[in-house]
Amino acid sequence: MDNNKIILDNSMQSIAQTIWNGRTFLLIIGIVALIASVTASLFIKNQYKATATIYPPVTNQISKELLTENKQEGLTSFGETEEMEQFLQILNSRTLKDKVIVALDLRTHWGIKNNNNHVKHLTYKAFTDNVKVRPTQYQSINIEVMDRDPEWAALIANTVVNYSDTLMRSIKAQVATQSLQVLENQYKFIEQQIEALQDSLSQVMAMGVIEPKRQANVLYREYLRAIEKNNIQQIAVLQQEITRLQKGGAKYLRYSAEIKDLAERMNELKKSLIIARIESNQEIPTQFIVDRAEPTDKKAYPKRSLIVVTATLSAMLFAAFALLLLEYIRKLKKQA
Repeated sequence: MDNNKIILDNSMQSIAQTIWNGRTFLLIIGIVALIASVTASLFIKNQYKATATIYPPVTNQISKELLTENKQEGLTSFGETEEMEQFLQILNSRTLKDKVIVALDLRTHWGIKNNNNHVKHLTYKAFTDNVKVRPTQYQSINIEVMDRDPEWAALIANTVVNYSDTLMRSIKAQVATQSLQVLENQYKFIEQQIEALQDSLSQVMAMGVIEPKRQANVLYREYLRAIEKNNIQQIAVLQQEITRLQKGGAKYLRYSAEIKDLAERMNELKKSLIIARIESNQEIPTQFIVDRAEPTDKKAYPKRSLIVVTATLSAMLFAAFALLLLEYIRKLKKQA
């Protein structure tokens, strides 16, 4: 243990002596690195950050919430992980990027020339580098934009928020419009069926069948009286009426039951149609905007002091390592 300690102490002393002997060299390297890093940091353009925060709602149809008495969730409830992931997909979609790029002419703003062979690649890369979409631990989403102009940083962030809402509504409207068409066709079909049944029922009622149960009670009562009085002529007339009522009454009851069933289905379809029309119009926002982006007067990048300190210390550490390496190689040559 003592020998190892002695060897370690000697090694540390050797390292310290080597660094002390090269102190002038390290000092020169530090001064050069300091001047170079300060000069380089001055050429780096200031970048300003603007942040917008949104919450996606739950996936329930908002229109359905407007039409129900018990509004437990949907209209004023924040979404959770599933809804956040869906909205992240919209925010990271190429369609959204294209809309924002065209609306703000970001190619010109970022200095990307249209005659460049890789103009699309460069534009998307600039968008990805400058616009960050980050989920938070609270199930919200932050849209962070870096730009050399604080006004533009806020403008880009808010434009992303606005177009994400428009795109989400457009996607939902596509499905809702198709559903609306199917519901309208079904509604018309049931309406035609009810009209046909009502025509058939009118024909039965024209035969005198209006209230089969009540009419049957009256006819059977009269028929029993005719039998008691042995009125042969009245019995024959009543038997004809009873036979006609039996034939027409069955149709009357069947048509009435079918009309009632179809009418209930029509009422359900009518509610669905109202919901589908609201969804297809998509006039209700699909997100809760917690914070819109605002221009800031404090730059987010670069941190010049950090750049200077890091660059200077890195250069001096590298120079010290180089000195130690040269001293080690000199000793090896001397031993050889």
